[in-house]
Amino acid sequence: MIRTILLEVERLHSHLLNIGLSCHFVGFDTGFMQFFRVREKAMTIAEMLTGARKTYGLNLIGGVRRDILKADRIKTLQLVSEMRADISELVDMLMSTANIEQRTMGVGMLDRKIARDFSPVGPMIRASGYARDMRHDHPYANYANIPKELFSLDGCDVHSRLLVRVREFFDSLVMIEYGLNHMPDGPLLEEKVHYQPYKFALGFSEAPRGEDVHWSMTGDNQKLFRWRCRAATYANWPVLRYMLRGNTVSDAPLIIGSLDPCYSCTDRVTLVDVRKQKSVTVPYKEIERYGIERTHSPLK
Repeated sequence: MIRTILLEVERLHSHLLNIGLSCHFVGFDTGFMQFFRVREKAMTIAEMLTGARKTYGLNLIGGVRRDILKADRIKTLQLVSEMRADISELVDMLMSTANIEQRTMGVGMLDRKIARDFSPVGPMIRASGYARDMRHDHPYANYANIPKELFSLDGCDVHSRLLVRVREFFDSLVMIEYGLNHMPDGPLLEEKVHYQPYKFALGFSEAPRGEDVHWSMTGDNQKLFRWRCRAATYANWPVLRYMLRGNTVSDAPLIIGSLDPCYSCTDRVTLVDVRKQKSVTVPYKEIERYGIERTHSPLK
């Protein structure tokens, strides 16, 4: 349950960051500052529950590092209640601003057929009419036991992606409250983990930007031998070219922002040779060159 709560806390501050930036891109800087003000409360919750604002380091193989104390639970519930009231007021203000509809409706269209063919993830696919979410389709952690809703819209534009994130924000608040009020008893860590070398596993989670996929392989001496991650942005980048077509240059930052890209997830790759104890960082330009030169490249 603790893992599930922290995953939704992550979704809170990630979605508020994107909504705030969307306000900035359309010139509504008051909204930008106000959403970021409320986002600080989500960061406070993360720091209170884990000791860190962003890189939590809470998960361990077989469990978590720390429990949620009673005082922290009460304070978290209080902050969740405050955030619900704050964001409800801000969303009403945001949606009543004429410039928001003018700048976001019909802009950055991601057609249903393109979405089906390229299979982007997260709010991208859900705002194009497809109800896909790993928390619902393949529940992990404690998601199978938490009441939740799956939001999808068929507007296919920046406006729909904004609304999906708004609705998911409020749903995350509900899940956090439920998790804190239904915390199960039991140990924090299963210490008797049977380790087998050179076995592989595939794991996935519904990150705020969409589905993350991790492939890992164990090695000798209880060490990781190989690991491969497919961040959500990898799945979302290919549709950007279709979203930009027919729009003005001034709309480009807003459209790219609606994708909520993580540049640091995708602009480089680090290759680690555990046997030779060497690592090489491959820059984006080299990755792009390889993508263009290889046979049947979609970039040609």
